[in-house]
Amino acid sequence: MEYRKRNILKASNLKLSAYIAGHGKPDFIFHHGVFDYVYLTTYLSEFFEIPVWYMEHSPNMSAEKIPCANPFDTKANLKSFAKESERRFAVTDAHVKRMTAIFGIPFEYCPNVITDDFFANPEEISRRGNVFHFANVAILDPRKNQQMLIEAFAKSFKGDQSAKLYIAGDGPLKAKLQAVVDKLGVVDQVEIIGYVDREGIKQLLDRVHCFVLSSHAETFGVVLIEAMSRGIPAISTDIDGPREIVTRKNGILCQPNDAEAMARAMLEMRANYARYDPSEIVASVASRYGPDAVTQVLFENNA
Repeated sequence: MEYRKRNILKASNLKLSAYIAGHGKPDFIFHHGVFDYVYLTTYLSEFFEIPVWYMEHSPNMSAEKIPCANPFDTKANLKSFAKESERRFAVTDAHVKRMTAIFGIPFEYCPNVITDDFFANPEEISRRGNVFHFANVAILDPRKNQQMLIEAFAKSFKGDQSAKLYIAGDGPLKAKLQAVVDKLGVVDQVEIIGYVDREGIKQLLDRVHCFVLSSHAETFGVVLIEAMSRGIPAISTDIDGPREIVTRKNGILCQPNDAEAMARAMLEMRANYARYDPSEIVASVASRYGPDAVTQVLFENNA
């Protein structure tokens, strides 16, 4: 195991040395998530004397439990890494408070970013037709709670061919979710698409009217801002992360793990869809989560 670790560190040293030879030494190393590769970032930071900026996304952390994805780190050195980083970020205000409490040191707010290539031109957005389309994009696992979403859809739209639901993603619950679709009798209205790449996600979002997030827990909810960047409103469970993204102008929040509440929200969305302005939704996402907005948080606010 130590032999493998030495090989990883050596190869990384050579790669960063080559980069520095061609481009100069980076101003900092930006490390995403304390759960993995801390040993590697720590080594490179110390060897090349480069400070570390660390951003935390994970919803699976507590004062008692800090997940670790490799055998070369320990809870102690993960905590030490966080404390010794030059700057520490979390992706929502709620997560800033949570991480500050867990590590006992201050974190700063910096949201996830939506890149320019994902934004739709509002003038080209047009979703007409007689069928109202909902979509969910996520790994198919218990935390994402797609079973509740399918149940909610069936409560509101079973037998109504003017409503469809697409679920994109793969994961351990795929067969079980398909069985739920079959059992509830919505096979011709709910499609579990499977894995979809980045371009495929954009194409899916461009043919649906509303994105639906049904999770038990999220630290942020990148799929929400991806959907909104294509000009569509969203329905989300009222949890940390989405609570800071979804507003009355871009969507609806509903009680977590409550199929009745989700069903009502889906009916409300279809009935009031015309009041959501795609141009306003896109502009709002750009101003809060676009590259310029995140650059300002990272650099101008620190000037």
